[in-house]
Amino acid sequence: MTCEYVGKCGGCTCETLDYKLNYASKILNIKSFEIFTSKLSGFRSRCELSVFHKNGVISLAMRAGAGESKRERKRFVEINTCINLVKPLRESLECFISQINLEAFCDFRDGLFSIEALYTNSDSLLLTLIYHKNIDEKWLIEAKKLKDFLCEVLNYEINIIGRSRGVKLILDSDIVLERLKIFGREYVYYYKDTGFTQPNTEINKQMIEWVLKNVESRGDLLELYCGSGNFTLPLSSKFKNIFATEISKSSIKSAINAALHNKINNINFVRLSGDECIEALNKVREFNRLKHVNLDSYNFSSVFVDPPRAGLGEKMSRFISRFREIIYISCNVESLRDDLKILKETHEIFRCAFFDQFPHTRHLECGVILKRKTS
Repeated sequence: MTCEYVGKCGGCTCETLDYKLNYASKILNIKSFEIFTSKLSGFRSRCELSVFHKNGVISLAMRAGAGESKRERKRFVEINTCINLVKPLRESLECFISQINLEAFCDFRDGLFSIEALYTNSDSLLLTLIYHKNIDEKWLIEAKKLKDFLCEVLNYEINIIGRSRGVKLILDSDIVLERLKIFGREYVYYYKDTGFTQPNTEINKQMIEWVLKNVESRGDLLELYCGSGNFTLPLSSKFKNIFATEISKSSIKSAINAALHNKINNINFVRLSGDECIEALNKVREFNRLKHVNLDSYNFSSVFVDPPRAGLGEKMSRFISRFREIIYISCNVESLRDDLKILKETHEIFRCAFFDQFPHTRHLECGVILKRKTS
């Protein structure tokens, strides 16, 4: 990797893939696995960057790398660009910074302290600008001028959102579409500014295809932590019916809209937390949100989980142990290790794969498929 900020910016910690694989396979006690590698630059389609102000001019910034003290790690490092970003996103941010540093946009950049950006392969860019100061209708007028300029120069669909304490202003839309071709079929996803999206599109596609290739396709599927339907939509082709849950209202709405767009009608997306899902399936509690769903009609053969970094925990791990097949996507091998200690009491690992979604960092995505022990 050739980057002038190596060792200065905290975005990369420079772990090699070999190091990560050795560490992950050792703590998981897994010797047989597949490896899916990423491009070493131009792979991120989503980013969160700080904004550095100096003498009335702004620049992008990242937290400093690990230094000798906590104080040093709190420093910001000014950056002109980030080579990890996909080219359209990198060019968009460079153009954006150049434009709002003009005198005409001095009020627009005042108080701006953070930028969240998402680019999709539908040539759509979603920019969320976060401010310390209050923003109002005047901000929308300036945002429209900025959008018109960026659209003309970049030739993308661009949506801009402004956020300050208790305020969200939307210029046109806070949703962009993503198109993924999975084993020859195109799926359209709806991404909202507040919803989670996989930042490495190519690795995400490989994760989905790995799951589809190895999953046991029979009966019905329970999915927990479904997000905006990233895995759910393609998995609809492998199972008779899917009951998919997620705590985020915006993600559930995006997933429902995507299913309608793709003409998929064998999925029920419902807003439930993990604990609520357990209560519903164990008939401990009734939910108004489930009035349109007949849970007794499902014959679950498999469960799919893609939990946050904290993992499942003991309660959820023991709950999903009732299913014949468990598909587990993890972004944290330490929490996966802890959950596997419980899951392997009743199941054995059938397939495992590591996905290097974040090159140059210590993070490694892992996929594990477990099947119930026969003896």
